[in-house]
Amino acid sequence: MIFFILIPALLALLLAMALPSALKRHSVKRVFTGMILSFLGVVLPIFVFVMSGFLLPEWKGACPHGWIDCFIVGKLALAPMVLVGAAAWYRIEVLGITGPPPRWIVVAMVLGAVTADVCLVFGLCSIGFSRWMLVPVYVAIWYSARALQLVVTSEVGWACICGWLAGSLPLWLGSLFWSQQAYQSLPDKAPTGCFIVTAAGRGHRKCVGPFYELDHNGRRLEANQQLLRFWQLEERWCSVSPRSHRQFRRVYNRFGPVLAARIKSPWLSDATYLALKPAEYLAVLLISKQALPSPSTKMPKNEHRQMD
Repeated sequence: MIFFILIPALLALLLAMALPSALKRHSVKRVFTGMILSFLGVVLPIFVFVMSGFLLPEWKGACPHGWIDCFIVGKLALAPMVLVGAAAWYRIEVLGITGPPPRWIVVAMVLGAVTADVCLVFGLCSIGFSRWMLVPVYVAIWYSARALQLVVTSEVGWACICGWLAGSLPLWLGSLFWSQQAYQSLPDKAPTGCFIVTAAGRGHRKCVGPFYELDHNGRRLEANQQLLRFWQLEERWCSVSPRSHRQFRRVYNRFGPVLAARIKSPWLSDATYLALKPAEYLAVLLISKQALPSPSTKMPKNEHRQMD
């Protein structure tokens, strides 16, 4: 249900962002181009920037670099620079500019590029280079290239740019302070938790069932059909492409429990279960049909196992 609400809303937003440029140029083709550019250069980067803030490690032991690893949430203090950078990028790439660009656009592009570059370096040091870093990589390259072009071709001097960079220092100090506070708030011991698909199975039984009894990794447990299908997909993935599977597990083992820990109510578990349905259907297409065990009659209390 959530997808039937979010997808039309996203399309409406992208259409609204693309229409001014299309109407100005009297071009229908520009509508689709503007929607694609708006999604890649504004909506998706902002979405990734904000949502990554929820990937705070669960405990201090999961932070090999100390409080620096908590910059993933501390960077949210840089949101003003991200927003003005996205606004400048939208003004240039989607709406277009005739003549010399205004000073605010040059400065905003530089601020956005610097923020994107710092977030990229942090991501590469924290997560490593993988497909999960695709959005930060192309955003940093695109924004930096455009900012450098504007600085070289515009009449805005380096003194003005350096002044604005110095003016952004409180935001950077705020992000460091936020990161340190987030690190100090983490527990010293690893909490007992589960992964996202398992947390989704904690919803109302009529919604997330049926459940099946089986032996998994030497343990007797119950799992719903969705979890079983993801287990089967992971087994097939591991046998076909072990390298990419290891990369996936490296990221998922770190961030999966963090997201699962925020799924605390049966209703939220139901919503997560439904949100995972498209991925579950895709898993069905990628794996061969395998027999499932007999459905169980009841769900043991506190018998929540992680996806491992």
